[in-house]
Amino acid sequence: MSLPDFHVSDPFTLGIELEMQVVNPPGYDLSQDSSRLIDAIKPQLTAGEVKHDITESMLEMATGVCRNIDQADAELSAMQQIIMRVAAEHHLAICGGGTHPFQKWQRQEVCDDERYRRNLENFGYLIQQATVFGQHVHVGCANGDNAIYLLHGLSRFVPHFIALSAASPYMQTSDTQFACARLNIFSGFPDNGPMPWVNNWQEFTGLFRRLAYTSMIDSIKDLHWDIRPSPHFGTVEVRVMDTPLTLKHAVNMAGLIQSTAHWLLTKRPFKHQERDYLLYKFNRFQACRFGMAGIVTDVNTGDGHRLADDTLRLLENVAASAEKVGATSAIEALRLQVKHGHDEAQNMRDFVAEGGSLSGLVKKHCEIWAGL
Repeated sequence: MSLPDFHVSDPFTLGIELEMQVVNPPGYDLSQDSSRLIDAIKPQLTAGEVKHDITESMLEMATGVCRNIDQADAELSAMQQIIMRVAAEHHLAICGGGTHPFQKWQRQEVCDDERYRRNLENFGYLIQQATVFGQHVHVGCANGDNAIYLLHGLSRFVPHFIALSAASPYMQTSDTQFACARLNIFSGFPDNGPMPWVNNWQEFTGLFRRLAYTSMIDSIKDLHWDIRPSPHFGTVEVRVMDTPLTLKHAVNMAGLIQSTAHWLLTKRPFKHQERDYLLYKFNRFQACRFGMAGIVTDVNTGDGHRLADDTLRLLENVAASAEKVGATSAIEALRLQVKHGHDEAQNMRDFVAEGGSLSGLVKKHCEIWAGL
């Protein structure tokens, strides 16, 4: 099996994918009706795409290729209105969040799709447990070598992306004590975490060729690294964020990734090396467990910094690039979020601590998504 050539894309163009929860009022458990819903939505779309994900309680909405976050926002907003209207007609509701707080994985039905059926055969119950919900952001690259440089550069900020979007403290009716419990679900998969080290695109094609000798992958889509190159799109895809509770926050996260990509590829501030990844999983864990209160440790100096402080430095570093790509509003919104200590996971815990039920929490998330 050969890797497709890297498709040349306009640098810094965007694509956003959001995995949404499809829930059943009035109990607000996950529905198993996404196929019926998607079939009803598709004929009404004029831009973007709605498609299946792993199980029948998941609906993925995806933009086309967008020049900037304003275009992405307009496209997603139009899709959102159609999705919510059709969902209401089918007595269903839609919300964000990285996990559903009380669904049981044993009840999840894998979509009738050849790839997902093959995954179920390969990975067993892990596929049903992967009924969790994330945001993926694609950034266009001019060539494969740029994609590899960008992938390594963005990997330095995986903890920051996780902490900014963390919205999955509850799972299987329990408070996990994590800000982002969603990523723990993938720890049993053999491709969990960072991509193996390569220096350039030529080395990546060799890596893919060796992986393709196994029976576990048929294409690049079967490699679920935190960040991966997508040669058929000509992009680098960041996959670590929980699905936000609002469309605006999803757009802001995409703006940050686009701005960071512009800064990395125009300034080339780092000389990447394999040892950069020595503390990758430790720092990633801190973000998942503690969110913005986590500590990230510099692999070169051993110095530890609060993620909140380090994120503010990142936002400052990419501000000029944000102006170039039209994402200044996103950077400012995220800066205020960090400065004010806005914490979605803690907000969820506060709702329950004040007497709210987990079904009431999902109902609230549906109202937040609808802008009510």
